[in-house]
Amino acid sequence: MNDSQLLKQFTFWRYRTIQALEATTEEQADRLPEGFTNTVRWNLGHILVTAEFALSRFTEIQNNLPVSYTTLFKAGTRPDEWTETPPLLSEIKHHLLEQNTRMNELDGKLNDPLQSEFSIGSYLKLETIGELLLFLMNHENLHLGTISGIKRAQGMKELWKKETV
Repeated sequence: MNDSQLLKQFTFWRYRTIQALEATTEEQADRLPEGFTNTVRWNLGHILVTAEFALSRFTEIQNNLPVSYTTLFKAGTRPDEWTETPPLLSEIKHHLLEQNTRMNELDGKLNDPLQSEFSIGSYLKLETIGELLLFLMNHENLHLGTISGIKRAQGMKELWKKETV
């Protein structure tokens, strides 16, 4: 797989994330169905923050998010513990789109080594920017699946267009 193919796949899944966001009202974004620990808004913000952290730590892409996003959306956080107002969906969407544009600047660099070591335990060690993007794409899809589950638990049947329940 060449760089442009991988980046096209990433962009495809990022736009599916954007579609899920656009099909969510502000109220639905914060409704927490039984059995879930995080909301649609949290999952969208977490996708964004995780990718931004990884890109700024392991590639030359600079972190472009407000500091408060990390406080709200990093792993281990939960909306019921927030002490500040989270960003609107439109703000999250802006950053997701902007991040994707910056990510596409990595075209031709996916075989380059990461700037520092990335490993998760003894079972995952990433060495190239392309491997990092594959990891981020899988992470995004995991949370996109969670978003779909939350929306279904809220009673929504159409996951990709706005409906009120």
